[in-house]
Amino acid sequence: MAPKEKAAADTKKAEPPPPPEPPPVAGLAGRLKKVPPKVKWMLFANFGLLCFASFIYMFHLYISLISEGKNPLEQTLRKLKTTMSEALRNPKINYYNPVKVAEEVTKLPTYIETTENSFNDRKSKYQNLFKKGAPKSAGGWDVFGKSLYYISDNEKSWYDAESFCMSRDSHLASILSDEEQNYITSQLNHPAWIGLTDENEEGNWEWTDGSRFITQYWSHGNPRLSDYAEIEEDCTSIVPSSSGYNWDDANCHELHRWVCKEILDVKEP
Repeated sequence: MAPKEKAAADTKKAEPPPPPEPPPVAGLAGRLKKVPPKVKWMLFANFGLLCFASFIYMFHLYISLISEGKNPLEQTLRKLKTTMSEALRNPKINYYNPVKVAEEVTKLPTYIETTENSFNDRKSKYQNLFKKGAPKSAGGWDVFGKSLYYISDNEKSWYDAESFCMSRDSHLASILSDEEQNYITSQLNHPAWIGLTDENEEGNWEWTDGSRFITQYWSHGNPRLSDYAEIEEDCTSIVPSSSGYNWDDANCHELHRWVCKEILDVKEP
């Protein structure tokens, strides 16, 4: 072999081998690299066009809202306001309710004290009724409502009958209601004096126990004026044979049975 050929052969043997080709890139980046450039530009163009269209639509919507002058949240906020107002008016969830309950709790001792006082007053009332009514009931006195009544078996003038009642801490009966009128009438079998008189002033009828003259049950033709009567008739009796309106004005010196009445001094709670 010639020297030149031998040197060239040695040079070829001394050159290093060429580097290996890089492995293909995996994933999206690898796929994009495989996409032709023309297709890439078409995708970018379509994406840009979509973004531009979205911007134009949002800008148009914004201009429309400004021109209408309405807040898109206005209707929602109004509905929320209505719901909150209804909730605050509801006592079950009203935040004032616990405060009121707390205030009532602080008043409980006062309520309890008031109730106890009321109970003691009522207890005293019935004790007084028993203490005053029991002894007199044994002596012919009867309890009706808040008063004691005595109906006599003998007869006296109106003046003597009133003196008898006053000696027993009472007066001839005053009649202040329909119930009282019916009760007294039902207890009588004979005419009986009651405590109504106009002795002090003709035509001005008054009860001897100081009660107000608020009801009257005169029988027909009564009371008679003294100008048309032979004698003065300044006192009043009940004639039980008449029903309902059965008062009769009579001469105070006539003899009749009588009805005493003692109002029980009971304090109301």
